[in-house]
Amino acid sequence: MKLARVIASVLPVLLFASALSAQGLSPVVALPTHENEDSYRPGAAFGADSFLVVWQSNRRMKGNLVGCRVGRDGKPVDGKPFVVCDAEMDQERPRVAFGRDVFLVVWQDIRGKGDYDTYAARVTVDGRVLDEDGFLVAGGKHNQCNPRVAYDGKTFVVVYEDFRNGKNYQVYAARVSLDGKVLDAGGIQVASDKSYHRLNPDIASAGDGRSMVIWLGHLVNGRGEMAGGAFLREGKADGTFKIDRIKDRSLGDRANHVAVAAGLDGYCAVWKNGPGARGGSSNKANCAVLDKAGKMGERVFVPGAGTIYDPDVTWDGSAYVTAYRLQDGYEQSCRKHGSYDHAAAGRIGPDGTPMGKRLDAGGVYESPAASACVASDGKGATLIGFEQHPKTGDVPITIHVRMLHWTF
Repeated sequence: MKLARVIASVLPVLLFASALSAQGLSPVVALPTHENEDSYRPGAAFGADSFLVVWQSNRRMKGNLVGCRVGRDGKPVDGKPFVVCDAEMDQERPRVAFGRDVFLVVWQDIRGKGDYDTYAARVTVDGRVLDEDGFLVAGGKHNQCNPRVAYDGKTFVVVYEDFRNGKNYQVYAARVSLDGKVLDAGGIQVASDKSYHRLNPDIASAGDGRSMVIWLGHLVNGRGEMAGGAFLREGKADGTFKIDRIKDRSLGDRANHVAVAAGLDGYCAVWKNGPGARGGSSNKANCAVLDKAGKMGERVFVPGAGTIYDPDVTWDGSAYVTAYRLQDGYEQSCRKHGSYDHAAAGRIGPDGTPMGKRLDAGGVYESPAASACVASDGKGATLIGFEQHPKTGDVPITIHVRMLHWTF
């Protein structure tokens, strides 16, 4: 009887473990270009029944933002991209989140002046842009740039770098309602320091009305806080914290981006950890989970990657999935030709344990890949997008996507 009870208690766990299996990466699909222009820096989110992928089409003061819906099968829903914004000058670094029944696309915009402002536009699930050329979220003196966005269950929350004092960058946030109204004129100060920059914020929410913001600190002479975070609720700070266990150069002056995603019981942060002196890596980690209070767990490497660049991360319903640019200089053709960039991905368990092997999504020496993004439906279907650079200059750079399916 005791043995029977043990088997009965263990069997559901074993069945769950056997049901959790990778279907593998789907074939690569190239999304259509906008007017045959080069495509840069994709961002993605899932909403309703499809993913929305947004990117910058063209650049050098001619950049516009476009979008394309993609189904769970990885195939484009739209025959050609629709224009999100084609205002004068460049619109850059788009990011997107979904809330209730609408997407919010955010970006940095340099229209009409020499400094960046943060703009946004809503897009419906059927691909209609509700705010032609977008609306201003954060503007004013100097730059308000590099925005990220999350939906907290009530409103969208946009975080961005702000250089309003002309001395150092600070982190600010602003809420945007589902009907496109900016609720925080002038923004909410999230992180500031008189001596050091606060840079590259990212934001995530589990949809419970609370958002986690993480940022990097710009180091001067090896001093200062390398990274920090805060929680926001109802437009106010709901607790701040320091990420003080990272003291090695994993974050700081060599890091230019950190990404964060919300899971069921915590968060996952993934950061760029570029190589150290003489080409070797001086970094000890590039990923960690944090609990609901912001306490960081053990720092680890994402599967199969010691040095990564420009990461993105999402929750797929059972684990975190991160996508990033990886530079390989010692594999296959690179042994003869040199290094190249490609897009890769990996899964991290909710306890911070790396899961499985690295997944190589795209890019070879002759045709490298860059600027990876990732989004999931939270039920095992995950989209990985990236820039695919062509072999020859007469072919435009395109956005490619692949689907990673898990059953659980």
